[in-house]
Amino acid sequence: MKKTEKQVVETPVTVESAVKQLGRPADPTSKRQVLIKEREERRQSGALKKGRPVVETSKRQELLKVRAAKIEAEGSLKKGRPVIGTSKRQELLKARAEKVAAGISLKKGRPKVTTTLAEVPVTGLVEIERVKVEAPE
Repeated sequence: MKKTEKQVVETPVTVESAVKQLGRPADPTSKRQVLIKEREERRQSGALKKGRPVVETSKRQELLKVRAAKIEAEGSLKKGRPVIGTSKRQELLKARAEKVAAGISLKKGRPKVTTTLAEVPVTGLVEIERVKVEAPE
């Protein structure tokens, strides 16, 4: 079987903007068509706003303004529970960070459990007899 090479040839294509209108013809002077046209114009200009209007004097908007001012002043907003530097966990984390900075390798994960086989003392020998059991029909 022979391999054939494929050549890609690019040719400029002109696309006509005349698209065939599907469905019933619409009357451009009808109330609905006028409303659709106005809505599209307002959407283009940015005057059409969807959703619930914002009340600038609400508590939520005041909270958002205060939060934005904090972010602007401090650069970021602290979230979550504050860290207590003298807690036992923080001391352990600090010690671990110091060991890493010193170049000491730390063991990760659970410690490996070493298993030892225990010998079970045999007190006597027991003979087991195998019996074939037939199922009733």
